[in-house]
Amino acid sequence: MIEALHLGSMLPATLGACCVAGTADRRSPLTWFGMLAMLAAMADTMLLPRPLVPAIVWAALLLATGVATALAQRLRPRVESAAHPARTMAVHRALQAILMAGLIVAAGGHHAATAPGDAHAGHGVPVTAALAAAALAFAVVSVAVAARRRLPLLPRAEAALGGAAVALMAVPLLG
Repeated sequence: MIEALHLGSMLPATLGACCVAGTADRRSPLTWFGMLAMLAAMADTMLLPRPLVPAIVWAALLLATGVATALAQRLRPRVESAAHPARTMAVHRALQAILMAGLIVAAGGHHAATAPGDAHAGHGVPVTAALAAAALAFAVVSVAVAARRRLPLLPRAEAALGGAAVALMAVPLLG
């Protein structure tokens, strides 16, 4: 069941990355790097029996990407309003990358916890609960962003798909 949810989270994440191709952000190497890094991390940690790259390395890369995205947005000239699609989606992508970093580690922990003889499975329940709550809050906020009629269709779809991917990754943490 957990594997099906993780695999199911790949579809909205992939479609969300496709939405970027139709927006002005398609020219941003940082945006593409973030999307591709997230998809690679999800595929490596959830689809392969043994990940090629440790989950903590993927998490560090996603955290760095999220911080870089937020910093790049902060340093961008303030010609556009706070509700501009590029600004809204930069914040959304930064938060998504940071949450995915935690979810990737949790998914990696699931793989480790299913290894025979693992005596440390189950520790960190408060952190897992906080991560699940943050992910579900992000999904709710993503729905609110997607409902904003002032945003063009593709950024709205990207927000909804990103929220769905994060929610599907978080569902196994609730059990």
